[in-house]
Amino acid sequence: MIDQGQFQSIWEKCDKPVLIYCKEDQGYRLQYRNELAMRVCPDGAPELAQIREQMSVSRTESESPFCHIGERVYSLVFFSWDDFEVCMLHDLTVQYQNNRRALDEAVMASRAKTSFLSEMSHDIRTPMGAIIGMTDIALMQKDIPVRISECLHKIKTASGHMMSLLNEVLDMSRIESGKILLQSQPADIADLLHEILIVAKPQADAGKLDFHFEMGRMDQEKILVDGVRLKQICINLLSNAIKFTPAQGRVDMYLDVANMEGASRVLMTLRVRDTGMGMSPEFMKKLFTPFEREEKSTTNKIQGTGLGMAITKNLVELMQGDIQVESAPGEGTCFTLRIPFEVAESSLEVYQKALFGKRVLVLTADEKQGAQLQKMLDKLGMQTDLARDAMEVVTCLNDTLLEDQEYHAFLTVEKVPGMDMMQFLPDVRRRMGAKFPILLLSESDWSQTEYLYTRSGVDAFVPLPLFLSRLSAVLYSFTKEGKQEKQQEDAGIQWNFGNKRLLLAEDNEINREIEQEILGMSGIQITVAENGQQAVDRFRESQPFYYDMILMDIQMPVMNGLDATRTIRGMDREDAQTVPIVAMTANAFVEDVKNSLDAGMNAHLPKPLEIEQVFSTMGMFLERGHT
Repeated sequence: MIDQGQFQSIWEKCDKPVLIYCKEDQGYRLQYRNELAMRVCPDGAPELAQIREQMSVSRTESESPFCHIGERVYSLVFFSWDDFEVCMLHDLTVQYQNNRRALDEAVMASRAKTSFLSEMSHDIRTPMGAIIGMTDIALMQKDIPVRISECLHKIKTASGHMMSLLNEVLDMSRIESGKILLQSQPADIADLLHEILIVAKPQADAGKLDFHFEMGRMDQEKILVDGVRLKQICINLLSNAIKFTPAQGRVDMYLDVANMEGASRVLMTLRVRDTGMGMSPEFMKKLFTPFEREEKSTTNKIQGTGLGMAITKNLVELMQGDIQVESAPGEGTCFTLRIPFEVAESSLEVYQKALFGKRVLVLTADEKQGAQLQKMLDKLGMQTDLARDAMEVVTCLNDTLLEDQEYHAFLTVEKVPGMDMMQFLPDVRRRMGAKFPILLLSESDWSQTEYLYTRSGVDAFVPLPLFLSRLSAVLYSFTKEGKQEKQQEDAGIQWNFGNKRLLLAEDNEINREIEQEILGMSGIQITVAENGQQAVDRFRESQPFYYDMILMDIQMPVMNGLDATRTIRGMDREDAQTVPIVAMTANAFVEDVKNSLDAGMNAHLPKPLEIEQVFSTMGMFLERGHT
């Protein structure tokens, strides 16, 4: 056994504090400490277990071990020496304090930036809401000169671009601070894809690009997803592909949704490939860094904040997915996303029950498309007759009449070789009568072709690419059950609140004017309050149940909307707890919605206001009349 003299002769000249522990049955016992260690630990050295416990509190695999002894901070080096455990200490107090100070300053700066951007969000959204609102009101006027109408539409487009840039900056700030939250709700993939393609296709056409969409497996069509964020991811990728691909180039999009284990989850694979200018290896290392843009003479005129890809990557990771990129200068770029989602409950069983056993006539010359349609209709329990040209359609229709049977609907593609659909469809309509459903499968934007095809006899539109959910929903709408649901919905198309009273709390004069103009369309009687205190006073001074609803701005002088709501809810009168209070604010993030609900509000309307959303929300709380 080594004695104290030997320890001293070996370790006393070491210029670092040294603690030597001896291994025993019950653990480690301090055997020796040099003079420097005695200065560090004048009251006796800590137990080895205590030191290691301190080290494990904040240590990660990539960090050097350190611990606090008294008011000093030391890095630690451990090694074995014969039967002993040697611990050598290195004083890092100054570096630690400097780093801690820098970290605290960085955290404070980040908080200040987030707070500033949050305030700016409200301050910028308020005038932007006025611009968008006034533009909408102007566009609703009759007999607008063409030139003025064009200017108004351009103002609306520029305002939308401004809002998207603002949202990108705010999104990046909230992602960095960890405050962004996802709102997962049931959504149809068909609807999400349609909304994405409505944005992407016109952009590609304007850029004179060849745009192609390919769909892989579609094991499930309804998922739990934050649809707004998923669309933001997809549109970011597609917009970049379109922006950075020269005219006559090509952009491809691929979507695949495959069951994972247990079929309660799916893996969505999204791929966006372009033949554009590509990226250098140096820039790819910084691709997902905020505000980074590759400086090229070909890209200097392309607008953007340099935040799109940083936001995209962070959103993908929030969804527990991953994103990969392949690119080379002059050879284009390919992004591949893989994101898991929970499966949501669908309406397919309701549709299957109503459609089971019904017969459909399908016109398409494409054998692959015909097989796909027949497979989908088989899943709905429907019978299918396939026709490849006009003659086969006429034969099938005649046969059913002779057999005293009937088709539930005629489903046709937009183009068939050798046929003029604009002449053929009216013939089918005359033969089958006004009530026979004729449905059109098309990749075109229905809003652009609706007038032409409805005059030719088409009743409804089934958008391509084909989804079972979309196809079944359209076919269901022509069943007895579907028609009854439609009648119930149509009964409330026009909003009439002429016998209702509304208390509107809004401090901004221009916003009040816009809101009164929009709300006045429903005939509702409006009382105005210019701040939260006035709203409280107006409500207190009114008779119980005088107001049927309150629309409450959040950020107002004297008293804000949250405090005003709490005050109203706390009043000792029978309608204080029941009157619907709806937030109406530029603070439109998830936590803002939560704060509104926690204060006692019933719902939340983000600014700029959307007319349909406003009236739909009001209809949830007020009796709905029909004009």
